[in-house]
Amino acid sequence: MYRFFTIICLLLITTTLTYADGKKEVRFPNIAPGIHIYRYDWDVETCALYVAEMSRHEPTLHFEVALANAQVLGKESVRSMANRRTQRGDRRVLVAVNGGFGVLGDMRGYGGVLENLHIQDGELITQPTDTEACFGVTESGEFLSSPVQMNASLQIGTHTLQLGCINQRRLDGCQVTLYTPRLGESTRTNRRRGREVILSGLPLPLTPNYEHAYRVEGISRDGNSLIPRDGAVLWINARLRDESISQFNTGANGTLTLSLSPPEWNQVRHAIGGRLRLLKNGEINETLVEMHNAEKRHTPGKRTPVLNLSHEPRTALGYNADTLFLVVADGRQPKYSTGLTLYELASILIELGATEAINLDGGSSSTFVVKDAVINKPSGQQERDVLNAVFITEDVP
Repeated sequence: MYRFFTIICLLLITTTLTYADGKKEVRFPNIAPGIHIYRYDWDVETCALYVAEMSRHEPTLHFEVALANAQVLGKESVRSMANRRTQRGDRRVLVAVNGGFGVLGDMRGYGGVLENLHIQDGELITQPTDTEACFGVTESGEFLSSPVQMNASLQIGTHTLQLGCINQRRLDGCQVTLYTPRLGESTRTNRRRGREVILSGLPLPLTPNYEHAYRVEGISRDGNSLIPRDGAVLWINARLRDESISQFNTGANGTLTLSLSPPEWNQVRHAIGGRLRLLKNGEINETLVEMHNAEKRHTPGKRTPVLNLSHEPRTALGYNADTLFLVVADGRQPKYSTGLTLYELASILIELGATEAINLDGGSSSTFVVKDAVINKPSGQQERDVLNAVFITEDVP
């Protein structure tokens, strides 16, 4: 009788279903209404994927993002970020995967800096860079993946200075960058490359639709300025020639204006940016199709310096009219899972039912967490600290 009971329990925990190009093994079947988790073994090549499907029609389920260590500088494991979110008490994290790209090494003190959009609980923490590869959810639950841009400027006297970046490395090409307390304690800038303007009077957090007066508290040419907890620091490249720069003097006043376009992005509650849009209107990115078709020989599991064509661990986010998909493909483990090219990843997302999708960070960062357990096999043989994370959360009764 005990043996019979054990067999029944195992059947309840995992159910195997066969599909045209792979096999689905259901995991955690009773985790919550509206969510389905399974391992997907792709038959075309040796690749194991882990998938979470969230119904967009279940009001108790939500999409959220999280920033490592609650600030830009620094890294944290996906599990740790998920636990910290659950401890807030209003919602619990059911599924978590790693997020976007950025600086994983120290890079002169900038370890942890993100390279694309991150909006968390309505706070704009970093601006969009790969504007096509962004995904956001509005207050009303609308999904957005249209190209998004930031429009930001600082009015000072009769002049206007365009703002290019928020909480980014100085080396990332921006001529004018705003650093908020979300970066960390200081700007980590070099004194020889620019001047810094200390701003006060800016209510925080910064939001996607923002306009407020500020006061110039001081000017510094020393670099690495402390960021005031109730303000920000404006970094201006020393090579920039703009008439407005001479107007930034201690005691001067101005207005910071910021918005995202299209305008619906100003209502976003949570958003994340990746690198490269995989699917648009059910079609694979044309660049990926061209690169795939140009390959004379497709070798399963082959790694190459051309990252789009290399078989690697991958993480992706996709959706359709009814469902959100979080997908992690393991790789670099030949007897278990060799990984995927981005074309193959996009093809599988279509097979699963997605019509829109973006590529998130991959490699050793690819992590799939369910209820405080890493259920995939990261290629580094252990969970890696990453920059941010994506969650499916459930309301706590």
